Amino acid sequence: MTYSYIAKIAMFTLGAILFLPATAPIPSGLEPIKLGMPVDCVLGKDCFIQNYVDMEPGEEAKDFTCGPLAYNNHQGTDFRLRNRAALKRPFSALATASGKVVQVINNRPDHDFEEGAYHALDCGNAVMIDHGGGWVSQYCHLAEDSISVRKGERVKAGQPIGDIGSSGGTSYPHLHYAIRARNATIDPFIGVSPTGCEAEAAGSLWDASIDMFYAESAVLGFGVTQDFPGIEAVKTGNLPENTDDAYAPFYIWAHLMGVKKGDTLRFTAFAPEDKIIASERFEIVEDKTIFIANIGVEPADVSLGHWPAGDYEGRFAFYRGGEEIGKRSVAFTLPAKPIQPASEKIKE
Repeated sequence: MTYSYIAKIAMFTLGAILFLPATAPIPSGLEPIKLGMPVDCVLGKDCFIQNYVDMEPGEEAKDFTCGPLAYNNHQGTDFRLRNRAALKRPFSALATASGKVVQVINNRPDHDFEEGAYHALDCGNAVMIDHGGGWVSQYCHLAEDSISVRKGERVKAGQPIGDIGSSGGTSYPHLHYAIRARNATIDPFIGVSPTGCEAEAAGSLWDASIDMFYAESAVLGFGVTQDFPGIEAVKTGNLPENTDDAYAPFYIWAHLMGVKKGDTLRFTAFAPEDKIIASERFEIVEDKTIFIANIGVEPADVSLGHWPAGDYEGRFAFYRGGEEIGKRSVAFTLPAKPIQPASEKIKE
């Protein structure tokens, strides 16, 4: 039979900041600063912003658009990688502006995101840079012994300072980046301290030369496997080995960020000659930062004893308010050779 599986994950993420005090009123007469990209990655392709500064001073958490990509008292911006396997590259944290390194922690162990191996408020291996004029930036969760700068060293904008790792209070691979003005937390997207998500913006701190944007949703991963893609496999990127077993089911899966109540997901599987052999629609019933879903289909679903040789395709579409906001497809061949997810075609 055709079967489906949905996993909803409550992400456990960094809360407070290790080095600096909590939010304070932004001082007047502050000279502006322009910030470069904090991570050596392409936003929307191999990295994504999962959490923004919490702009609501109370217990309710909202990002600067009044959207859900924040959690209570979050004082930075989280640039996440697709999955844990991406750490093998590695991805470097970059100084967002020139300045002087004023603090370095480089000896905290990487815990490989093992539950219970870290404290939620721990920044882990980190660098702090004083940019002058009251501006200070902070970079958390760097890999053990990866930091390439020293306390007292002058750095330039765009200079690599360390690699993203799994140190400190993190359960997924990301850089927690924070910018402050004289100890006041500042949201770099609107240039003000948290006073409410409808607060008047002062202007973005991001330099116009970089492609920085807000995305409330993203497809973090998508693929087809012939073994069940469990939650841990999707999160780690260590997916089951594909086979060319003509008798086995196959699974189409999607790893999503920022789903909202009322969103719909559609999975469709095509056999040779574009014959539809499975089609499943899911409706999201509550907002979730991270959401994993898949469908599985086996030969018996279409009254077959095994899959006929030929070209197959798995498709996925993500809808909000009746409009398509994300789409993926992957072609593969059975049973002549293993599934080939490298042929994935992407349309945002």
